[in-house]
Amino acid sequence: MPWKEPWHAKLRRRLRKPFNKLFHSRHYFIARYFGADFLLQPTGIGTLEISANIAEQTELTDFIARCTRLQPDVFLDIGANIGLYTCTLLKNGAVPRAILFEPDRTNLVHLRANLLINGLLGRAEIHEVAVGDASGRSRLLPGSIDGGFSRIVGDGGATAGAYDVEVVRLDDVLSLSGQKLAIKIDVEHYECNVLAGMARTLRSNRCLVQIEAFETRDRVIAMMADAGYELVADFLPNFVFANRG
Repeated sequence: MPWKEPWHAKLRRRLRKPFNKLFHSRHYFIARYFGADFLLQPTGIGTLEISANIAEQTELTDFIARCTRLQPDVFLDIGANIGLYTCTLLKNGAVPRAILFEPDRTNLVHLRANLLINGLLGRAEIHEVAVGDASGRSRLLPGSIDGGFSRIVGDGGATAGAYDVEVVRLDDVLSLSGQKLAIKIDVEHYECNVLAGMARTLRSNRCLVQIEAFETRDRVIAMMADAGYELVADFLPNFVFANRG
């Protein structure tokens, strides 16, 4: 199923691109989105979409509304990138605190900067690691366009630009039980590995989970069903799940 974007988002992107090229082609700049400020690099898809006020707008609106109803104890941001979801949810009062996982070196600098300028450092716990199905080391390949496309590429090989990062199982790092959790997973095709390493967390808590999945969509839905979750919203390529019952 192809990813279809609303016409107004396409229009905003088309209008914003020449504006950024004219005024922000060389220097980092700050843009406001959903009430939060974001330090953005001069180029990149994330920069364009946040500055145009269209970055996952439908998903964020839905997630904020669901968090308002659920009242989560904590937000788990797996693949936090530069903090779009964490900063937005915290600034809008949708969650009280956040635990973030991000292995990309450049993203971590942007992430801390965005938490800082929004006054959120005290409400966020950052783990400089990737999340997967086994603890150890793996290779991370930074995104060729921007940090939103960084991905785990395995243990071996000599992929140009890749470097070693620590990988952890979420169940080994966090001991959460009987709580209400909001979770976002955006890890560039590594989502099934993440889910395999957080089975206990999913079963022991009441969770709202948004997962980005492209070719792994069917497998993700099946894994979540096995864990006792149903698909409650489809924003291809982002899918939202909640515990049954």
